[in-house]
Amino acid sequence: MSNAESILIKQQRRMLLNNLNLFYPTPVELRTLWRTVCEDETYEKSLYKKDIAYFKQKGYIEFRGGPLASDDFDKKVVLLTARGKEIAEKTMTDPALEI
Repeated sequence: MSNAESILIKQQRRMLLNNLNLFYPTPVELRTLWRTVCEDETYEKSLYKKDIAYFKQKGYIEFRGGPLASDDFDKKVVLLTARGKEIAEKTMTDPALEI
């Protein structure tokens, strides 16, 4: 991965966290979040799914919904966690998001 690609991924992840922070404390459906960031034509849906998985793994987001929660990725509902909010507001750092 080139340095330019690495910077682009970090920018996209930062953009996602900033958008989740705008919705906070309201949970948001992943398809709605995608629509807020899909103006960037270089940002592919496959990368979006990887970024969501990264945020989940790091504890920055949590999925909402009970046992009837959708298996459809776009219909999943996420909420920024307190840790995710700290990263979004830059009160804590994540080297994978620092440019």
